[in-house]
Amino acid sequence: MEFESFYEKIQDALHQVPDNIRILEKQIDIELQTEYFRQSREMKEGLDAAEVLGQAENLFNDTIPLDQKQKLLVQLASLERIEALRLIERFKEENKSDLTDWTEMAFQESRIRLESSLLGERPLFISSGLGGRGHKFRYFGALFALEDEPFTDWQKDLLEKEILFALERYDSELESIEFHEGFVALTAMIPIREPLRNIFRDIILECNQIGGFLRTDMLITNVKQFNADELRDILVNKILKEENNNEQAD
Repeated sequence: MEFESFYEKIQDALHQVPDNIRILEKQIDIELQTEYFRQSREMKEGLDAAEVLGQAENLFNDTIPLDQKQKLLVQLASLERIEALRLIERFKEENKSDLTDWTEMAFQESRIRLESSLLGERPLFISSGLGGRGHKFRYFGALFALEDEPFTDWQKDLLEKEILFALERYDSELESIEFHEGFVALTAMIPIREPLRNIFRDIILECNQIGGFLRTDMLITNVKQFNADELRDILVNKILKEENNNEQAD
């Protein structure tokens, strides 16, 4: 079982522009990102820069509804004007409302558009639910034990060593690791061009050559982090259930 994001779909594009990539660093809900980009596409045509800039102070007016501020942020981000970027930046610093993530999206779009207009070269902007840094995405992964029971101390030690070894081999960084009954969860920063699934398969292979305690099932995503209850549900109602059904069929 493998959960994939858009990782493999963008490989060709990334190899064509290897040094011109901007990755959204902050973790922002993917549905909010989708809505932001939808509004950005719809609003950027036919904007009157003077009119939009003239309304910009409404961002700092507490009586203005949030949806109108959202619209104004999208419009400002589309202007390719330094004044617009500075206004968004100011609102980003002063904003105490529910628009923090929306403002971050507008700020990043405005900065990239301005950079593009000044340099004559448009960077490729890539975002994901878990964010990233430089040319690396943050990924959430989970590996599942053959036995639905806690990992032993030596299994934990082996897993952590193999995870660190595999990640370092691919210029990646382990950010967190948590052991639970029946599975281990981790977050890591991985270069966007590295063979993502191969990294996790190597970990499973090396651990199983020594201890034989991991399933080949894996979960990998850059959309969201799963909590322990969600992973437990996947293990019980997906993996173990399919295993039992297959055994009964045999």
